[in-house]
Order: sequence, then C-alpha cells, then structure tokens
Amino acid sequence: MQCPDCEKHIGWDWLEDECIEPNEKFECPNCGVMLRYTIDEGTYFGAQHKTIEVVDD
Repeated sequence: MQCPDCEKHIGWDWLEDECIEPNEKFECPNCGVMLRYTIDEGTYFGAQHKTIEVVDD
C-alpha cells in the first residue's frame, strides 16, 4: 500500500507489527500524516478490498 499523501510504501507487516486495527487512526511512518485503513468485504474488487485514506480532523 502507499500513503496517499507522500506515496511511500507502507507494508502490511509494519501494520501488523504495530498492532494497527482496521478503522484505527495511525501516523504515516514517513511523513507523519494521520491515516486510517479500511477493509471493504464483498466488493467488486474481490472478497476484501483494503484502502488507506487521510484522516481530516
């Protein structure tokens, strides 16, 4: 996956190592922007479609 802000790669292994759950806010390890990843189940893209989005608060 890529950070939508800095477009650096964020690996699933990093998310698992940091114990980040879906819909939980986390900081991009490269640029520091607040992000959240979501999992859509049963979509057009397959059984699970995972995306990362920038969180604006």
